[in-house]
Amino acid sequence: MSEMFRADLVRPLHELLAGHAEHRPRQPAFRDAHRSVTYAELALRTARVAGHLAELGLERGARAVIYLPNRVETVESYLAVTRASAVGVPLNPQSTDAELSFLLDDCAARMVITGVAQLPQVRRVLVDRPGVAVVVVPDPSGPEEEHGLPRYETLATTWSIRHPPRDDLGMDEPAWMLYTSGTTGRPKGVVSTQRSSLWATGACTAPVLGLSPEDRVLWPMPLFHAVAHNVCVLGVLAVGATARITDGLAADEILRTAREERSTFLVGVPTMYHHMVERARSDGFDALADLRLCMVAGSSCPVSLHESFRAAFGLPLLDSYGSTETGGAITTNLPEGPYVPGSCGLPVPGLTLRLTDPRTGEEVPGGEEGEVWVSSPALMLGYHRQDEATASVLSDGWYRTGDIAWQDGAGYVTISGRLKELIIRGGENIHPGEIEKVLGRVEGIADAAVGAKPHDTLGEVPVAYLVRGPGGIDTDAVLAACRAELSAFKLPEELYEVDEIPRNPAGKIARKRLAGLPGRLLWRRARTAQQSSRVYEGALELGLLDGAHPLLQAAVELPGGDGVLFSGLSCRAAGTLRRRPARWPVRPSWRPRCSPSWCCTPGTTSAADGWWNWAPANRSCCPSGTASSCG
Repeated sequence: MSEMFRADLVRPLHELLAGHAEHRPRQPAFRDAHRSVTYAELALRTARVAGHLAELGLERGARAVIYLPNRVETVESYLAVTRASAVGVPLNPQSTDAELSFLLDDCAARMVITGVAQLPQVRRVLVDRPGVAVVVVPDPSGPEEEHGLPRYETLATTWSIRHPPRDDLGMDEPAWMLYTSGTTGRPKGVVSTQRSSLWATGACTAPVLGLSPEDRVLWPMPLFHAVAHNVCVLGVLAVGATARITDGLAADEILRTAREERSTFLVGVPTMYHHMVERARSDGFDALADLRLCMVAGSSCPVSLHESFRAAFGLPLLDSYGSTETGGAITTNLPEGPYVPGSCGLPVPGLTLRLTDPRTGEEVPGGEEGEVWVSSPALMLGYHRQDEATASVLSDGWYRTGDIAWQDGAGYVTISGRLKELIIRGGENIHPGEIEKVLGRVEGIADAAVGAKPHDTLGEVPVAYLVRGPGGIDTDAVLAACRAELSAFKLPEELYEVDEIPRNPAGKIARKRLAGLPGRLLWRRARTAQQSSRVYEGALELGLLDGAHPLLQAAVELPGGDGVLFSGLSCRAAGTLRRRPARWPVRPSWRPRCSPSWCCTPGTTSAADGWWNWAPANRSCCPSGTASSCG
């Protein structure tokens, strides 16, 4: 992937607007269900609004919150705030009062641009926050109401007498503050510049994905999200394409709008694409002949969805991987292929990616898992007013993503999970995403998520939450798939059927909400008191006479037999400690007649099995499957 970097697209926004207004003045830039704005109109309207914002007291570098749903005025506000040389802060218009209060205080907002529907909430929250100006965007389908506040449409259609647009924000000055989704705690404000935010368009969106003035982008994703900021707002503007904005991910609306608009470029989350496939199967559809690229945001798609979408629409789904902190894409698959199952693609040209041992920072050998570190011109300036949090992830030009991945020989990256989402079962690390990929391939499962559940002995164990698909959930098939593809300690402790998987606006699983979901228990691993006593009796027979020995805390009973798994085991052989995963078949009735010292040797199982057996030190070590004869 060596496409040429498009340096001509990394320019101040007012210059990009002026160029398009001159060369394609009548071309629609952005449309929603109620109105459309051409490039000539967009340049004019954003200039007028920028001047009025300055007249209303928005100072250079001050923060202006954009609190609007998906509509043309949301994009115009993005651009107008930048032309006023202030910092735009797009927020989720469905935030609670507590969330909005926190975000307004955290970013030190001096202005809020909001809609009529959100105005009552904004007024409630601003009662204790005097000095914050409010601009109201009218309801496109309702009558004009008197609010005693500046009206956005008035600002967009008249010039300020005293203030033209500033249009002097430097390329490396703070331009936007996008809040992270908050999956690891309170949201953090990620500060970016015009240069860093446009870099992904010049490096990837235009040269790799081929976004051009001829594209008609269909955009159902929330406009306050990072992928919208980088692709829909800045990407479309930079290349001079046309975007049709919708407010929602309903499959019916997406299919109908794509057909009517002859859309060429679509971005959505896996759930949306799944519903599109279901709708196509149940109702039939006219072929989307113009659609050339379907990009996946939020999280990668399971292999089954890739296959069903291609069968239904004749198009591949393009998995990619990025973050707010890296200014957009880190990796992407290529429109022309190849398709590597489970992979999020190749590193973006001009970006450096390394996989490191999170404990040492040293690069891991090829093919091994490591934490993703990224270095590129698109990295954030930092987290707003959080120097310690910034220093914990940014160092010497590298951003530590907290994501765990591995890279194959051809350079394709596959995400395994997140460091902070690891489930540590008896000392053994489990990536929820690894289990979710297996579950997602089981017929009858429409969506799946895995969370951690506290466990008295093991610390925590994985629990699976499943959404019913066509044909229903076959519990036996689910368990068979897990046992076939996952090590024993990774098997879910419980299976629940739920109505839907909670996700944040970015499409990522909201794992903290999983445990509170109402659901129907489908299966639970049987574990009686007698079975528990067997585990520990067997452990003591291996010479672990101290009840507080760490190996006892790492004991995992294997289903379907009398085995016990000791994770991360250090076993003693001839005075030498060796760290190996081991499978210990225990016969509770067996008692050693000699000193309890043991040797660990590889059994004769296949490489795919990879288990080890044990035998008393005064006997030869047993090959796999014959340990029962060692007594």
